[in-house]
Amino acid sequence: MSPILADAINIPFVFGLGLAVLVPLMAFEIFAEAFILRSVWCLPFRHLCRFALFANLWSLIAGIPTKMLNAWLYSFLMPEDLPGFFARYPVAVGIGTLVYFAITIAVEGVYAFRWLRRNEHVIARSAVWKGILFANLATYAVLAPLHYFATRPMHQVHEFTQNTLWTQHAPTTVLFTDQKGQLKSIHADGSGPQSLVPMVVRDYLVSTNLNVILFRGGDGNLHLYRRDEAQSNLVMQTHERFQMDQAAFSPSGGRVAFAAKEGNYLEVLDVRTKQRVHQVLLPTFSGFDGPSLAWSDDEARFYLHGFESNSPVVVAIQQDMTLKIASLESTNGITLLPCFGRVGKGGWYGSDDWGRSYNQDTCGKLQVWTEPGLGSGLRITREDEDRAPILYLHVNPGLLHIAHFYFGDAAFLEGGSECLFEANGYIYVLDIQAKRVGTLARGDRFILLTDRYQKHL
Repeated sequence: MSPILADAINIPFVFGLGLAVLVPLMAFEIFAEAFILRSVWCLPFRHLCRFALFANLWSLIAGIPTKMLNAWLYSFLMPEDLPGFFARYPVAVGIGTLVYFAITIAVEGVYAFRWLRRNEHVIARSAVWKGILFANLATYAVLAPLHYFATRPMHQVHEFTQNTLWTQHAPTTVLFTDQKGQLKSIHADGSGPQSLVPMVVRDYLVSTNLNVILFRGGDGNLHLYRRDEAQSNLVMQTHERFQMDQAAFSPSGGRVAFAAKEGNYLEVLDVRTKQRVHQVLLPTFSGFDGPSLAWSDDEARFYLHGFESNSPVVVAIQQDMTLKIASLESTNGITLLPCFGRVGKGGWYGSDDWGRSYNQDTCGKLQVWTEPGLGSGLRITREDEDRAPILYLHVNPGLLHIAHFYFGDAAFLEGGSECLFEANGYIYVLDIQAKRVGTLARGDRFILLTDRYQKHL
């Protein structure tokens, strides 16, 4: 029988692991509670084991809505930034445990009265509650600390700072989208913040001087924004789930080209005259990532890659705005317009949003990668040390799932002594040697003006 896989999770393995943890814990609770109840209720141990089994099963079921209640409480208790999260975690766990404890006492107490009545045992009401309380105090005294130490956040960071003034890469420019979705830039030390696009930006491609910005907006359409004119142009309306590899702007920013995978067409817009050329292409584009388009250093020429034949083509824009397409034997020697954005291989998508993924990076023998979801963390390893982690940072939500903490992109800064990473809507600078993390800005989808984010064919 082949395992059921969902989002790269081996369901039978996870289910089996859950049982391996649950069964001994449940056995401990049953025998410990029965032992204590025997001395309070003066009933046979065997009968009390059966009671404790069903009482704990009802308590386990009641834990589902309790977990929802705790999730609601944690949304108020837990800060969204890493320093605040780590500082507040013990308090949140304490409150969450008290909530679970109170629900457990109530559920097991109600079941106890029904069980005693059904089995015709006469025990004073105060003794019933006393037995339930003492039994659960004993089990929680063992299991609560065990749960905390098994699921607490783990990291090797020595210091969290509210700024990044200490960085060795102060002049490095970082582009990102803020909590409102607007495109911003900032230096790695937190200085020189600028607003680049005062609109919702989901994905983007920028010129080297940050003046021309081609972006996918919150409406899913393709827009061009010029900062020198403070003007935005709607380039194309589409329902296609496209990447910025499929679009490019000319050196002057006066023309935009888009290669569509759905419908297999090429479209060029002259931003000044609003003249538009639409041309269907055959054969179809191949590959999951679709076509790749990059402009040359010539206003009237760009390159297109992604055909089934896997051969790139050169597209020349004629005087009358018609397109002349010719095969390109080799990409050696061609000059592309330098521009930067969230381009390349590897993507993610969900509901109404999508984009490129940059959760791994290398610098020399160092590698950094982040894990979203249940992994929720960052790890840095060195190749010559058998990939042993030299630094890790894990939210590790465990059974309580206190926070839906999503670790996103990570990128080494020049030299590899520091790196940027995004977690839960904040961008941080990490000093690997000093094991120090500073908060740079609130936002995500960052890029650097480096080769990793440069547009290639």
